[in-house]
Amino acid sequence: MSVLVRAHPSRRSGTIRTWGAAMTLAVVASGCANPTGGEVSLEPRTAPGQPAGTILLAAGTDFASTVQRVQEAISETGGSVTTVVDHAADARAAGVAIPPSTLVIGGSPAAQLPLLRIDQRAGANLPQRYLVRQGSDGSVSLTVDSADYVAAVAGVPDPGARTALRDSTTAVLGQAVPGPPVPVPSPLVGVTPSNYLLTVASSASVATTADRLRRGADRRPTRSVAVVDEAAGSADPGPAIRPTSVVFVSDAQADAPLLAAAPSIGLDLPQRFVVWLDDQNRTQIGYPDVRRIAARHGVAADDPNIAQLAADADRLARLAAGII
Repeated sequence: MSVLVRAHPSRRSGTIRTWGAAMTLAVVASGCANPTGGEVSLEPRTAPGQPAGTILLAAGTDFASTVQRVQEAISETGGSVTTVVDHAADARAAGVAIPPSTLVIGGSPAAQLPLLRIDQRAGANLPQRYLVRQGSDGSVSLTVDSADYVAAVAGVPDPGARTALRDSTTAVLGQAVPGPPVPVPSPLVGVTPSNYLLTVASSASVATTADRLRRGADRRPTRSVAVVDEAAGSADPGPAIRPTSVVFVSDAQADAPLLAAAPSIGLDLPQRFVVWLDDQNRTQIGYPDVRRIAARHGVAADDPNIAQLAADADRLARLAAGII
């Protein structure tokens, strides 16, 4: 896996379609994932501040040390840190004050390969994202997607394909927050692959399309955060996956109010785009429907900042695809 990190700070077209799957991997909430509009809702979460399909750990009161330990744990368990996103600093630059919140993106390339070999769309949630945030009482928490969640939204039913990612994530959590056992993930309430990923076909190669995305994102109000080549080194060991890249994109002006209203959404921001060569040798661009992300974190689908992020994503996907 190779990484390019960017350090510097119309609505939906008919060409953009949703990717669905016939199987249901979890309990689907009524009205969830309607790509043409309307309300998107999920059943209430069982733990405050914990989205469906996540692992939540109490991590003491030292925020900076926790962020550092997560990075060290990723590296010391055979992975690499892709980038670190300081949500609080980005929000402050956008004129919004939020408590400390940092997203550490990274993990073991080997741990994600079993999922990617079955379906490259799993790359929309890889590498793993670890959200460290501090509450108003000073307590620090660490949240990460469960391997079951990553597999569920990718439509990968094989339990064996998620074992490596589960083991790798557990190792990182155990080292970053030593002592208590890693808890059971929250239930996959409302989690389904149906209409999770919006896709559009590109006229160019994966490399060219990913570069178009990066360059397009580096125009206000968005900026590229990192680009990951998930196919790099995938042939050792095992068969190589087809070209697959992920581009992370931020819009601080829209992200900041959402982070203030629903701090857990920091796990799903910045937005990400997976670009892959499918089994018909066609380049595809996929990105999670931001309204599904909003529902996961208890944000209204018609929130104006969600609408802005949706417009950003649609514009960038069509630009990268060569449609506009």
